[in-house]
Amino acid sequence: MARDKKREAAPARPFNPLGGWKWLIAAAFVLALFYFTPLLSSNATIQWDAVDVHYPSQWYFAGQVRHGHLPQWAPYIFSGFPFLADPQVGAFYPLNWPFFLAGITPGAIEAELALHSLIALCGAFFLMRRLTGNVAASLTGALAYALGGFFAGHSSHVGMFQGAALLPWLLYCFDRALEASPARWISLSAGVAGCIMLAGHMQTAMYALMALALFAAWRVIELRSLWRRAVIGLAAAAALSGALAAVLILPAMELTDQSIRATMDFSKGVEGTLPVGALGTLVYPDALGVLSGQYRGGVDMTQSYYYAGILLLPLAAFALRRRAAAILAALLVAVPVWYMLGPSAGLYHLGAVLPFLHKMRAPVNGWFVAALGLSVLAAMGAAEAEARWKKAWLGLALLAVFAIDLCHFNSWSNPLTYGRISYFDMYGPGQRALEGKMSAALLPGYRLHLQDRFQIFGPMNSPLLAQVETTYGYNPLELAAYRDYRKAAESNHRLVDGLAVALEVLPKEEKVAGNQTALKRVMITPQVIDVSTEEQSRARLADLDPKEQSVVLGPHDPVQQDPQAKTELKKLSEGSLTVSYTAASPSLLRMAEVWYPGWEARVDGKPVKVLRVNHALMGAVVPAGTHEVVFEYKPTRFGLGAAISGVALVLLVVGISWREKREGALDEGVAA
Repeated sequence: MARDKKREAAPARPFNPLGGWKWLIAAAFVLALFYFTPLLSSNATIQWDAVDVHYPSQWYFAGQVRHGHLPQWAPYIFSGFPFLADPQVGAFYPLNWPFFLAGITPGAIEAELALHSLIALCGAFFLMRRLTGNVAASLTGALAYALGGFFAGHSSHVGMFQGAALLPWLLYCFDRALEASPARWISLSAGVAGCIMLAGHMQTAMYALMALALFAAWRVIELRSLWRRAVIGLAAAAALSGALAAVLILPAMELTDQSIRATMDFSKGVEGTLPVGALGTLVYPDALGVLSGQYRGGVDMTQSYYYAGILLLPLAAFALRRRAAAILAALLVAVPVWYMLGPSAGLYHLGAVLPFLHKMRAPVNGWFVAALGLSVLAAMGAAEAEARWKKAWLGLALLAVFAIDLCHFNSWSNPLTYGRISYFDMYGPGQRALEGKMSAALLPGYRLHLQDRFQIFGPMNSPLLAQVETTYGYNPLELAAYRDYRKAAESNHRLVDGLAVALEVLPKEEKVAGNQTALKRVMITPQVIDVSTEEQSRARLADLDPKEQSVVLGPHDPVQQDPQAKTELKKLSEGSLTVSYTAASPSLLRMAEVWYPGWEARVDGKPVKVLRVNHALMGAVVPAGTHEVVFEYKPTRFGLGAAISGVALVLLVVGISWREKREGALDEGVAA
């Protein structure tokens, strides 16, 4: 063959600016623009629940863990609280641990949000690319979800934000399980669902599982032969994810049973339903005045902002030309919206019969499911438009429009996404006062009292930051009996004395006053009053004098109170108190410490029964003589939950490592 023979020219490759992993570079660039100010500006901060709940809890947990201690009980809020049973701490959520180990700051909380925006974006991209086969369209839809109104509105709700960010990954892994290697991908689905639970917002986890069921139904409608694998996969993922999160779920269930949530029933009436007017924010971000500062919605404005790009609805509508998209819209958008409208719309009653769902307020918090559905439809619409008009640049143009649009309205000019003042300017003076003057003025064993939740000393849960014992706190899982006690103390100030309150904040007078009538942390009162029911115990609070009386709920050993008895608090630490006493007769020893299942007591090493005293506090009947009593908190369900989670983790690892023969694959882009 002649060397000078011309070789056939190779065809030119089409220009593909998002090929390979270039889409990730583009996504990271947009995220950098979106989070530049909240992450790097000195005049920006986290706000609301992010600063009042999540920052103090994570800071306290991280500090305790770095000192080798697992903080089951925190004495600093609510006169003592089962800290690790609170799911909002996010103590066992894997992606929190790098931040725990590095140290929690307000900036670290913002970094957690930015990280999860990236996670949401990548998960949504992979899911949408699987459904459409179009990279630019998928990245457009992913931006609409990850930088959309739900995440902007809930930037102060860290656990909810984290859980919703994982939803696209849950659907992606499950969809892969329908194609091939079901053991591996169902295990990954269960792992993702378990992480959603471990993030700490159980309502988000339940809505995510409901979204998974709706997504599975859509896939089965499209390809009926998948129904058996879908049903088995759903059951396995739900069971295994619940087992993985048992270390959080079992203690949280006990806390919920003892909290103010135990008496709430949202099966017939509920606050926080979807306001129809808020749907206007889908097309006009300031429809309810959120951006202009003139909010006029009927619910919390964090729950009524949904903007995800001016072209979201047109693109989603364009996708409805295809049957698959129409069915997806019905299942993943219409059904959740119908449910979120609340009891008056009807579907809510069906959802309320599910376990625990009737204990959860604000069904509008499930908007992230509809948001993902709309974002998938927008990606389908963008892919359809590019294919129909055969314009390769159209997808890139839509991507650019969404990027600029969302950065402007959902970050740069949006007051929901971050506060426009530094943390230390906003909360520093109050927090320093609590850590300094207030802490120095309190003797060991005594508390600071604040009648209601105010940001006088920085974040509402700043006692965790200052490690100062107080009677107040901020948590929707406040113990019900303790709430009864605090309410009764508003009219019977002697109950405040009974909490060993040495300092009291008087908001109206704008001062902190010493409480000269404060009682000791541990006492043997002259009189014991027995009651047999919760109602009788609560009623006694109205005129109870804790200096003279102790009300005991339930049976106990006989007592003959020694009015000359002496008590002394010898040692006080998180979840443990040591007391010495001298009494001439068997007496009831009362502790100004909140009663909760798991408290144990030992007199000179011998166990005695811990009793519920003064409705919300605890005590024990102790023998005559001079003895030492040790009260110690040992959670009743944590060990079992940890064991179940450990077994589930082993099963997950085995399932993920399992190798199976590849079966017939579903075609990518089948829904496009």
